[in-house]
Amino acid sequence: MDTRITELLEKIKKAIDKAATTGDKYQFIDPIFDLTDELEQCETPFDAVRPILELIESSPNIDFGGPGPLGSFMEKFYHEGYEEELVASLKRKPTEYTIALMFRIIADKKNPNLSEYKHLLKTLDCTSEIDTFWLDEIAKL
Repeated sequence: MDTRITELLEKIKKAIDKAATTGDKYQFIDPIFDLTDELEQCETPFDAVRPILELIESSPNIDFGGPGPLGSFMEKFYHEGYEEELVASLKRKPTEYTIALMFRIIADKKNPNLSEYKHLLKTLDCTSEIDTFWLDEIAKL
């Protein structure tokens, strides 16, 4: 992975940690806009998608926005590998945020994997950490 991507991911992790410590989501969201802009300038920005999802998995209680800077960054790779990485993340450790990101994908009724994605959501090993809102939305699928 590009050294610059690694450096930016470390800065993203620090911002997430700061938001977790302070309880202020803007300690995360505000600086991340600039960091994702920098990620986009890297030679292979898609390389950051899986590590970003892993950071999200490790901090499930952070408000990452809707979709926020990280979601907006990753969604630029829609139909270019993003969906597969999101599916892998949901299988590893579903979070409210990654579930919300998948709901954004299934809103695209033309997506050829729509039924697969809905099935995945219905069969997730969700823990008590997932808000009942998302569990109810999944049940409606």
